[in-house]
Amino acid sequence: MAYNTCINQGYFTSDGTDKIIAVRSDVDWVKVVNLTNIAGATQWAGTEWYWQRGMADGDAVTNYHAAGTQAISTSTCAVGYNGVTYRGIYLMDSSTNPVGAIDATITAVSNATPPVATLTSTATLQPGEIVRMINVTGAQQLGGMDFTVGVGTFTGTTFSLDYMSTIVAGTVGSWRRIAYDPLYYPRKRFISAISAAASAVVKLTVTHGYTVGQKVRFRVPAAYGMVEMNNLVGTITAISTANNTVTVDINSTAFTAFAFPLTAAVPFSHAIMSPVGEASEAVTGKISLDDSVYNTGYIGFKLGTSATAAIALGSAGGSNGDAIKWLAGKSFNL
Repeated sequence: MAYNTCINQGYFTSDGTDKIIAVRSDVDWVKVVNLTNIAGATQWAGTEWYWQRGMADGDAVTNYHAAGTQAISTSTCAVGYNGVTYRGIYLMDSSTNPVGAIDATITAVSNATPPVATLTSTATLQPGEIVRMINVTGAQQLGGMDFTVGVGTFTGTTFSLDYMSTIVAGTVGSWRRIAYDPLYYPRKRFISAISAAASAVVKLTVTHGYTVGQKVRFRVPAAYGMVEMNNLVGTITAISTANNTVTVDINSTAFTAFAFPLTAAVPFSHAIMSPVGEASEAVTGKISLDDSVYNTGYIGFKLGTSATAAIALGSAGGSNGDAIKWLAGKSFNL
């Protein structure tokens, strides 16, 4: 492999979460340096990561401070050091199948608010990622639904199903990571709650990305009770990022109360909010499409990190505040 033909480079300050870097073409190698860790002498701090095609996803050859000096040792993220497996470099292509393999067995889903899933082994998830629930005994109503996880609770062996309503506790099942949001924006989202109010407030199970002024259509099957909302179209008048809700100009005061179905109600169709139609932009007055028409696809790579400080210290995405430079290229096979 010729280490040349560099096509992209850049830098950023880590915020302690995975960093996705979109590039102009596929890459064969990536090199990352953590300038903050290089300047310091913290034991186990990673300083440089190198990944090339053929290496496992999430791995990298890494240099690190094995002692509290600037002396350098070398390992890989997968083998790890200090008894810790670190997170390296991952290829990304959002046009590919977003559904991963079954990642871990669930042993319980609690009746907390939000519900918390307990696992048989440590999850490779990070807070804010998306999972799809599969065949949970006693909580079959969650089957096939996607949830943002870990904002409320995240320990490595537990994660919360953020923005989900309280349910009767479930037992064994499994989950799958959803690597990418649907390709086109705005996106349809699963509904976990709708208020009875002069302006209905709708809670969605995945961080929604909607904005004020967009038009949406509701599909609310009879299993959810609020059948009056089914097929109605409304305009979003307010959003809450803290609660992951949207407020729409639909008066639901007299509607039947929304109630998330019990496991015994399976099979049923899920309640969904989706973009629809056209709207007039407030500033220009021009007509814009509100349906799912904007292609958000990208190719590139992800630099992994962790909410666990010991893992972030040796991972390619760095710790919060770290200054990081990267270099990526496509090379000829020799």
